[in-house]
Amino acid sequence: MSENKDKPQPQGAPGSGSAASEGGGGKSRSRGGRRRSPSAPSTAAGGASQAPAPTGGRYAGPLAILALLVGVGALVAGYFIWHEVQRQAGWQQEVLAQIDARNQALDNRVTAAVDRMEATLDEAVGARRGLQQDLADQQQSIAALERAFGVLRAQVGRSQEAWVLAEAEYLLHVANQRLQLARDVDTAIAALTSADQRLQELANAAYLPVREQISRELAGLRGVDVPDIDGIALRLQTLADSVDDLKVAGAQYRPTPRGAAADADAGAEAGSWRELPAALWGELRQLVAVRRNDEPVAPLLAPDQQFFLYANLRLQLDTARLAALRGNPELYRVSLRTARDWLAQEFDAGQPAVREARAELDALLAVELRPALPDIAGSLRLLRQELALIEAGRAAPEAASDEAAAEGAGNAP
Repeated sequence: MSENKDKPQPQGAPGSGSAASEGGGGKSRSRGGRRRSPSAPSTAAGGASQAPAPTGGRYAGPLAILALLVGVGALVAGYFIWHEVQRQAGWQQEVLAQIDARNQALDNRVTAAVDRMEATLDEAVGARRGLQQDLADQQQSIAALERAFGVLRAQVGRSQEAWVLAEAEYLLHVANQRLQLARDVDTAIAALTSADQRLQELANAAYLPVREQISRELAGLRGVDVPDIDGIALRLQTLADSVDDLKVAGAQYRPTPRGAAADADAGAEAGSWRELPAALWGELRQLVAVRRNDEPVAPLLAPDQQFFLYANLRLQLDTARLAALRGNPELYRVSLRTARDWLAQEFDAGQPAVREARAELDALLAVELRPALPDIAGSLRLLRQELALIEAGRAAPEAASDEAAAEGAGNAP
């Protein structure tokens, strides 16, 4: 009994002191109530002094759990952030690899096109040199013929009219040759005009049908719309030089001005905390603007793709210029149509430079590189017929005189 009364009670049991006191008191009373237990006041005092201790330790456990949850949440969030960064890095690598592959393919195409253009240009230069050589040879031939005519004129001593007719025939022959072989309308007109002047000098009515035919042929040649090849080449070169000034089509972001309402909101002070959601919503509505646009929006092109688009457009214009110089109307029209379609599909139609370029391409497409040429061989045929008649008329008197001379010789004794 004394061991239980003297044994100290745990601090976490606030009622242990009173229970011991009551037990001790009861035992004292059972012994006759002679004395009270001396441990009762001390136990009560100890209980009173230790009672506030559990109040401070009551928050330690929840705070530790909360800190643990925050740490675990931070670790989980960090893992997800790391995983997302890794995924984005992998995706960017794949996109960069695809872009590099496309750039390489476009570079190969441009290189091949440039090689083809250089080969075609070399062929055109060679053909032009060949034509120049042919022209020089023809000029030498003409000079040789003129010298031969001079020699023949001196040797044969034909009449002036016969030589004029021979010159007219030669000029008509040159006109036909230049028109048929070189499509040289200007030289043909000059040769026909000179032939008509030679026939006019003769003042012989027998050659009027020839002159009438020459007049009709001159009218037909003057009605031919001869294209200015050099001017076309210069216009195409100017278009190719201005390609960099053209604007590629595509949707672009343009911020909308906020207006007076936004200025008023910016200058106003915030009200009570109840107005905070409305203010946030107003700011979000100013950041995002939704517009309705029924027109199709062209996709934005990367800078490298825009570079190759400009390069391909220049190639088409250079191809058209080369085709014009070589007199190839099919290649000329195909190249111009391709360039015009690219302007309509890939470039901003609202830009004045784009509209002017499309109008220039339409005007160039309307030019006929190889217009239909009239037949100018009729005058040459008529003149040769007249010359044949003249020769036949001249041969008849000569034959008659020869026959008369032969008959005279036969009748002579």
